[in-house]
Amino acid sequence: MSYKGILFDFDGVAVDSMHQHYDAWSKAFIKKNINFSKEEFFQLEGQGIPKIAKMLWEQHGLTEQDILDIIEKKVRYYYSLHKTQFYDYFLTMIQNLKNKNIPMAVVTGGQRERVFDILNEHFEGIFKNAVTINEVEYGKPHPEPFIKGADMLGLNPKECIVVENAPLGIKSAKNAGCLVIAIKTTLTENYLSKADFIFGTFQEVEQKLFSLLKII
Repeated sequence: MSYKGILFDFDGVAVDSMHQHYDAWSKAFIKKNINFSKEEFFQLEGQGIPKIAKMLWEQHGLTEQDILDIIEKKVRYYYSLHKTQFYDYFLTMIQNLKNKNIPMAVVTGGQRERVFDILNEHFEGIFKNAVTINEVEYGKPHPEPFIKGADMLGLNPKECIVVENAPLGIKSAKNAGCLVIAIKTTLTENYLSKADFIFGTFQEVEQKLFSLLKII
């Protein structure tokens, strides 16, 4: 297969933000005396705030009004905690890929406004576009997000490599027909086993991307 473009997840890949999201959800849910581990939460990543809230609502027997209150608190707590951070070598890697004219886009379960605020501030000219939860009818693990992402690059999903950190994102990308590289930023390889390759650093991810894209 000839690979031509890359689709990056956002939280947990392009930005080091998942611990901030966890802390915000935890603070919001603690008001209802509900606790959950980072490991539990990280497995839900990629579905968007409403779906994550609904799943936690169903698990803990909350009312719809409880969830609306929790979502409002979660967003408020997140912005009070928020500081844009990046993983070691990620910015170097994407600049190296940009220098080789590799088409790249973001595919995320994040909200459009937050995602584009960060992209416009820190990634201008890097990514062609982004698919957020606002652009799709079905979020991850449905294939729609990555099908749309490939289309933004003018490519078939089978021509795209996906970089993901979460099981639902991996499933979504595989369902779309993409090759998937998993990075262990939030979960261990036990949770990432459906990916085609699993790495612990972005230096390793870059080496594999260069190899797959046949970059000299």
